[in-house]
Amino acid sequence: MLIRFGFRESLFYPSLFVLFLFLRRLIKFFLEVYLLQKKLSYILVLIMFIFEIIIGLIFLINRNKKSTSVTSEFMGIPLIKEDSSLKRPDSNLKVILLIIFASHFEIIGAISRRYLTINEIGKGSNLYDEYHAKYRSSEIIIASLLCLFAFRMKIYRHHAFSLIIILICLIVIYITEIKCEIDNLMFCILILISSICRVFLDTIEKYLFETDFVDIYKITIFEGVIDTIVTCFLFFFDGPKDEFMSLINNTIDGKDESKDFIYWIGFFLLFVYGAFSGLKNIARRYTVKINSPMTRALAESILDPIFILYGYLNRDKNKIKMKDNEKPVMISFIITLICSFIMVFCSCIYNELFVLFCFGLERKTHLYVLHTNSNLELTQNDNRNSYSEDESDQNSMI
Repeated sequence: MLIRFGFRESLFYPSLFVLFLFLRRLIKFFLEVYLLQKKLSYILVLIMFIFEIIIGLIFLINRNKKSTSVTSEFMGIPLIKEDSSLKRPDSNLKVILLIIFASHFEIIGAISRRYLTINEIGKGSNLYDEYHAKYRSSEIIIASLLCLFAFRMKIYRHHAFSLIIILICLIVIYITEIKCEIDNLMFCILILISSICRVFLDTIEKYLFETDFVDIYKITIFEGVIDTIVTCFLFFFDGPKDEFMSLINNTIDGKDESKDFIYWIGFFLLFVYGAFSGLKNIARRYTVKINSPMTRALAESILDPIFILYGYLNRDKNKIKMKDNEKPVMISFIITLICSFIMVFCSCIYNELFVLFCFGLERKTHLYVLHTNSNLELTQNDNRNSYSEDESDQNSMI
């Protein structure tokens, strides 16, 4: 078989991450399109960070209550308990500074990812998910290079093959959009900033988990506190303050009871959005700890073709500055969608979710290693059996 599915038990947390990510975006869509009928950028960021603290505290308190047991649980799955007796190679000051840096990368990435919805280029549109989906696979390239230098992770043939194909697809998408659709330099710069911040966040946390044995729930709470404080200061500026006051004024208007009821439902869904955000961030950290930042990049890019398709079908609702509005965009959409599927597939090859048994791409993959080890064990067992049979024959001859 040319392609094999490389199922592993470590895919549990990436699967949870994808699930919470999808539910979170689904709630955001209903909030902004059907209930509140307005874009929420800074408010959603603030709610996300607040619920990071809340969800982290809930899991931490729940685990401490079960501290007498050998194992703890996350979503009903038993986990190995953190060993507090392990000595950290780094000082507490260095650990705190790294957490602060990670927090700032998280908030810078979060704000830059939402800038497209509030600036003049994308104001009043749903361009963020579409354009970030087009170039999100760049994160796996950045993450692999950063981990190569930070952790000395080796890049094998299937890794290099995947990264080269992803890079070619990204170049094709950018050139196609310039030729057929829009001048998206500003979008690409913002997405690149967001991707770099996300990768640095994952890499720093990976280092803290593996080298300094930092507890996942504690780092979630610590980063949530820092990001919440910084985000609160943003509401002194006009953009975030106007967004907050507009939501409050529409809620307490009182002229239309049915409209007020819808807004209160919207507020309830904001809390649900925050809960899913907190669970998503914990699942992300477990994905980074158990797997790698590249696995997190794959998990988040799985939904990209859906956002690209949705963005194309809703182009009339988006305000896009075209070079030539009469030029067809069908060619750009088809090429982008095909490249998106190819990039997701190559990300699966990189993370050995799919293994190609051709051109030596299967070498150094976990399936190849398991297959080689099983064949080696069978050969050794056959040798032992043949040796035992020969020895018994010699004894019978004696």
